[in-house]
Amino acid sequence: MFSLRFFTLLFCSALFTIVSGQNWYTVEWDAPSFTALSGDMVVPKLPQPGGTPYVWPGVQSGDGVLQAVLDGRSGTWWIGDGFFGTPSLPWGNGFNVNPGDTVHFSFTLSGSSTWTCTLSSNGKSASTTLNITGSTMNRAIFAAELYDVPFNFGPIVYRNVQITATTPASQWCGSTAHLGSYPFTVSGNTASGNTCRIASITQNNA
Repeated sequence: MFSLRFFTLLFCSALFTIVSGQNWYTVEWDAPSFTALSGDMVVPKLPQPGGTPYVWPGVQSGDGVLQAVLDGRSGTWWIGDGFFGTPSLPWGNGFNVNPGDTVHFSFTLSGSSTWTCTLSSNGKSASTTLNITGSTMNRAIFAAELYDVPFNFGPIVYRNVQITATTPASQWCGSTAHLGSYPFTVSGNTASGNTCRIASITQNNA
């Protein structure tokens, strides 16, 4: 369903290049191993018809990416959880949302490989459990992944974000990377134990 996302992201992260017809706009944190990610996403307006817009938070390893993907291909927004990479797993559950809705998302690791993913918004909810073996999630990503769609439908806003790792958040909470030349803001970073709390992330139109 999202067969090019992970491998293209790795390519772009390594070379900082843009493939024709495709653009990435990200905010990212790196740590040796992430164990949880949660927050509230405010659903942006839909771009004009045509092309393929994906908007998502997620965690990535060298083997794949675990995502809550806001998918606008059909002309309406649908959000669902899934993992693309190795092992190959069926896509998870989701539901339709509208611009202006707030979606709470969470990814939580239990044991060494079981991730529980939840989504909720306006009385709708979805839960997916994925056994992702052999993956150490070492990058947390907030991405707009656009195929033949200009980034003119923002801002994309996240609030009450929490990212937890196996190492002290003071080592990584204040350091961000990004892809794409565009205006974004990250505010209210606070490190407490192994958790980084971020008041808001705003990804503005490119």
